[in-house]
Amino acid sequence: MFNRYIRIFLLVFMVLAVLPIQATVNFSGLSGADLAEANALDAKYTQYAQSFSRYYGDAMAFSSHLSAPIARDNLGKFPSLYVGLGLGASFGRVTAMKSEVDSSIQGNVPSYLAAPNISFNFGMGFTRKWDLRFSFFPNVPIALSSDAFGSNTSAEIKFGTYRARMGYHLIEGGFLKPGVTIAGFASYTTGALSITQTGQSVNSGAVALTNVSSKIATNWQYLGVGPEVRVWYDLMFFHPFIGYSLGLQVGQYTTGLNIAGTMTVSGTPYGTGSIDISERQAAKLLSHRLLLGFEISLFLIEIGVEAQVDMVNGLVGGAFGTAFRF
Repeated sequence: MFNRYIRIFLLVFMVLAVLPIQATVNFSGLSGADLAEANALDAKYTQYAQSFSRYYGDAMAFSSHLSAPIARDNLGKFPSLYVGLGLGASFGRVTAMKSEVDSSIQGNVPSYLAAPNISFNFGMGFTRKWDLRFSFFPNVPIALSSDAFGSNTSAEIKFGTYRARMGYHLIEGGFLKPGVTIAGFASYTTGALSITQTGQSVNSGAVALTNVSSKIATNWQYLGVGPEVRVWYDLMFFHPFIGYSLGLQVGQYTTGLNIAGTMTVSGTPYGTGSIDISERQAAKLLSHRLLLGFEISLFLIEIGVEAQVDMVNGLVGGAFGTAFRF
């Protein structure tokens, strides 16, 4: 049965790994050398779209795991409950993105790219050995501050997270005792990001674009499964933990880029038009994450802090959560 699921994952991954790039230059009258110059600018924006999909897609896939810090993993026997809220974030590798983007259009790259996550977290213990946790957040739009992206910029993001985790406690733990849990998880995350910039100008080779407005419209879908192990220690009110998670994931990140403005090539005006690009990036099949954090227990209230390191993409993220446990 497990081998069958692995084959399905590999098949979907291979299909998504070969995804087309579409780019169109919509300025009338271009031909010959001037058309070649315009296509060269189009190629630079296409590279930008590819880099955006790669680096921000990696960050959003990673951040889908950042919202439910868990230290003292054992919830206890039925009907023990866990109800809370978690916040997490990682950041896209903007420096790496800029290194791949031509200097003439680096002004389009945002100053930083936060990959946030929020979830409502629930859990129930069935026995002292088994418990189930579930996290979700509906796919609703959230306006982002323009300060995060620079002047003349507006942005909106929406994301939905759905994650289930079944845990088995090899060592149940207790006061001044360690606990060890192995678990399996399944997760699905989806969302979209829109960034609009106005009042720009671009000079690239013989091409000049003025009165430029650009819009990045992205969306993503990721499905993942995998095992996880956590080790924690119970110090009454303080519970440090460390863990490791291996994941298989499939999905894609799509970036649509529209650049509109007035074009001049080698001094010849070509009026107002646009460059339209659509690019898709497949998710990396494997993920390896290191987990580290602590939990503070104040009777029925628990406060958790967690850091994670994605060893495949070199990303670092953090999560904060609070919950009632009874």
